Amino acid sequence: MEFRINKASEFPIYQQLKEQIKYFILSDELAKGDRLPSPKDLAAVLCINRNTVTAAYKELEGEGLIEMKHGQGTYVAERLPLIPGTERRQELLTLAQEMIQRSRELGFSPEDLFTVVFGQAILGFDQPAAGEKVLFVECNQHDIAYYSQELEQEIELPVEGCLLDELRARLDNELAGTVQFAVTTFSHVEAVKQIMEPYGKAVIAVMAVPQIKTLFQIGQLPPGTRVGLVCATEAGAERMEASLKSTGMDNVILCHAGLNNEGSLRRLLGEVDVVVSSRAVVDRIRAMVPPGIRVLEFINALDQAGISLIKQYLAPQLAALQRQ
Repeated sequence: MEFRINKASEFPIYQQLKEQIKYFILSDELAKGDRLPSPKDLAAVLCINRNTVTAAYKELEGEGLIEMKHGQGTYVAERLPLIPGTERRQELLTLAQEMIQRSRELGFSPEDLFTVVFGQAILGFDQPAAGEKVLFVECNQHDIAYYSQELEQEIELPVEGCLLDELRARLDNELAGTVQFAVTTFSHVEAVKQIMEPYGKAVIAVMAVPQIKTLFQIGQLPPGTRVGLVCATEAGAERMEASLKSTGMDNVILCHAGLNNEGSLRRLLGEVDVVVSSRAVVDRIRAMVPPGIRVLEFINALDQAGISLIKQYLAPQLAALQRQ
């Protein structure tokens, strides 16, 4: 084991010494209870100031890695913080050697590599800042999970879901300082704006349009088929019907009902040939329909024009992340 200091490096000497000792512990060159050179002796060997060694030792002691015993010397702590086993530590050292070699091949210095690793692993520059979180607001958990995942894949930023009924309370308790803006579907945009705007948060509305698969399945039904549209609420079922009619679908007879109106729903299930149900309630509807009635799942997707608008809004933040 040989202590080394690079006085030409941009990194402070005490930091070099501190990280070097941590490296020796991680690589098993220093074991529990091993004695370290005194600050005076190590400073003399390295031709550095004694106080520099003492500063490094004190920080290591604060991290629980060494013990400075008055009048007895400095030792590697007997109870080190939890460190993975020898085999895994060796794998880490091998990975580090590969990273150093690859960075040199790319023309970067070891200091450049350290800066990148420190920035990403310690400072978190590989993750968007808290203010860059996007909130997706919907009225049910099924749509929140589905749309949040779809949006996150498109914009490549964290998207957190929130129930509309819980939005105000969550803004008061946790979200106001971490959310940049909210996204919701057109059916909820006014309600979300009323809650978000007093906090100075923007709201962007996107249209949820039927997926091609849904349109194809309904379009293949025989002309005159009676199709019942079911959602958690009457209002949601009305929006489903309006969405399908906007596509020009006229080969089937559409009617709707909400799960919140059991009488209306029972009548609908007794009169239709096919039921098209929203994701949120499709399992319950399948358990309710009479034998012989086909149940299709109504699958929406976020409109690409709306997603493009969100990307334009986020363009400055995405550019900043890329510069990091």
